[in-house]
Amino acid sequence: MLEAIVGTLGLVIGSFLNVCIYRIPRGESIIFPSSHCPNCGKRIRWFDLIPVLSFIILKGKCRYCKSPISPLYPVVEMVCCFLAIASIKVFGMSISAFLLFVIGCVLLYISVVDFKTYEMSVGNLLLLAILKLAFEVSIKGIAKTTIIYILLGPILNTFLVGLIYIISRGIAMGLGDVLLLMAGGIGFSVRQAIVCNFVAFFVAFLYVLGLKFVQSILKGNEKKREIPFGPFISIGIFVSTVAGERIADLYYQLIIVR
Repeated sequence: MLEAIVGTLGLVIGSFLNVCIYRIPRGESIIFPSSHCPNCGKRIRWFDLIPVLSFIILKGKCRYCKSPISPLYPVVEMVCCFLAIASIKVFGMSISAFLLFVIGCVLLYISVVDFKTYEMSVGNLLLLAILKLAFEVSIKGIAKTTIIYILLGPILNTFLVGLIYIISRGIAMGLGDVLLLMAGGIGFSVRQAIVCNFVAFFVAFLYVLGLKFVQSILKGNEKKREIPFGPFISIGIFVSTVAGERIADLYYQLIIVR
């Protein structure tokens, strides 16, 4: 029952996050005007704003002009639902769970905006750093969250990507990727930093592999575009924050067994 309530709340927050993702990069207010179709400008009624369900009922099209609705909308809502449930599953009903969920939402916002615009706001990265610090304090306490401990994680987490950024002169990796790893790496141990980077590169590899497969089926008709690394870094940060140490332990156990 609790999971259902929290999951529903996650869907609603995901719907609001969609508004932020669409409007904030355009410099628009997230309050006024009310939700409307970006194509025909018609106001969207409340019954067409039900997370995920409305998208399915409308078959992914505007009720009025029949223009396609981006599938990113239900995806963001479902991811927020997952983040909400995962947070309470790991930390229960606590401040740590709340902070983890907010961190997940900020990472999701950064990822989608980066995917669509190839840009990251310094303000959002700063917000992520503050939230990550607050989360680490909630888990470990103020006494164990020392300055050295805070600084070590970002340094370890950005080493590989930072090196790629310097060598490629910002071509292979952007400064935003480095700053994202830095903000998300606050409080990371050596093992968490390794897991974070491994997950990011591994998921990116799978994405590129899948993309190449789709392009081969479409026989090159799909337009080629640069692949932003921010979304994959965000996945790595969240996974390592939640289970980095456990993943490292599992890996070492497998090595020892062999």
